[in-house]
Order: sequence, then C-alpha cells, then structure tokens
Amino acid sequence: MMIERQNAKLEYKGKSKDVYGLVNGNVLLVFNDSFTGTDGKEDPGGNTNIGTKAGLGRKNLEISSLLYNQIEKSLGIPTHIVTVDLENNMLEAKRVTVLGGGLEFISRNAAWGSYITRNPHTQEGVCLLDKDGFAFTEVSIKDDAAGDPILTRDQLIGQGLLSPEDFDLGLTYTKQITKFLTALFAKHSMELVDMKVEFGKDKNGKVILVDEISPGSMRVLVNKKLATKDEIYNHLIGGKI
Repeated sequence: MMIERQNAKLEYKGKSKDVYGLVNGNVLLVFNDSFTGTDGKEDPGGNTNIGTKAGLGRKNLEISSLLYNQIEKSLGIPTHIVTVDLENNMLEAKRVTVLGGGLEFISRNAAWGSYITRNPHTQEGVCLLDKDGFAFTEVSIKDDAAGDPILTRDQLIGQGLLSPEDFDLGLTYTKQITKFLTALFAKHSMELVDMKVEFGKDKNGKVILVDEISPGSMRVLVNKKLATKDEIYNHLIGGKI
C-alpha cells in the first residue's frame, strides 16, 4: 500500500532508518540500505555503520513486517505497525514514547558476541536457556558512546528509567517473542542465537513492540555457521512464512 509522504518532517536519522513526523500524528520510518559492524566486520551487535547493500532496506522491512504480523497474530503482543509500503521502503507506525528513553531488551539462546566479552570463561555457543526453554534476557541503554551498557532491573527502576510493571512486561514479551521465533526459524532450517527488541507506549499508555526485528538485529546459524542477512532473508521469504 502506498503511504502518503507529503508534508512529512524529518525528526531523526538513525543507523538503519530515518524517522519522519506525519500530519496525522503517526510517524514514517524509511528503511535504508546500511548495515552495522565491529572493527570493520559486519556484526548485528555493532554500533557503527560500515557499508551499504542494495535492497537491504526493503528486505529488512519485509522480514520485520512479516514477523510482527506473526507475533501479533500468534502471541497477541501489539505492535506499532499501521501500514507497510514495501515499494518505497516505508512503514507508517504509531507514535510512541520509547521505554526508558531508548532501551534494548536482548535475549540470548546461546552465549555469543558481547556476552562472551563480559563473561570470558563462558564458551561460545553454550546454551543459556532456562528450565522452561526461555532465553536469558538482559536490558541495555542505547548509548553508542558508552558501548550500550547493560543495567540490572534494580538499576533501571532505581534510576527511574522503567517502572517495575513495565520492566516485567517487557521481559515477558521478549522471552515469549524469542521462544516463538526460535521455533519458527527452526522450521526454516535456522537456529536463532540471540536478538534484540524494543518497546514503547502508545498514546493510551499501552506497551507495544516497536522499531524492527530483522537480520540486522539478530544472530542466526545455518548449518552451524553464522548466517548472512541474505541467507536469513532467503530462508524466511523463500519458505513463505
């Protein structure tokens, strides 16, 4: 569906998308083709854009909108999506107040990336699932300069970034989403290692899933090797979720 962009005003330029304000009170997210990395190597956990790939923005939007549809349909978790315009890499979304001013809920099925850096005695790939099959989950502040520090529940609540209720709901949603997507990916011959999600409150104060879930916000294994963004796209879209 075509989204009307007339009179949209740029509000924020991000690493993977730009945000515009719309006259109807919603926001317009325009997905771009850039990707992040660490030390010059492509890495979904990286904080710096290191290049672009033609068509990446559309692929990220297509995957994210499909996954959000599945999450809302299967789990009943509300999302910010209003309308998707794949032809123009655009998503009309509900305007929200992001939780904590910008937090990422990070879920880990297995030890990888920064988790290993912070826990050097942990072997890469070690299972981090609890007895009920839910991923280990932590919360970081989106602060590139500070390296996106991890904060505990007590710190987040004590600093007034989250209420106990919002923290617990965000944690529950994250665990449910990760477990659901882990099973979904397995059906498409992929192993979800870790991922990150974000939440916000809509105009009614309801906590909803925002931003995106795409190859740039997760690590996935195919045949025990880290999958590229194109491999993730081909497995999901080629498999017709």
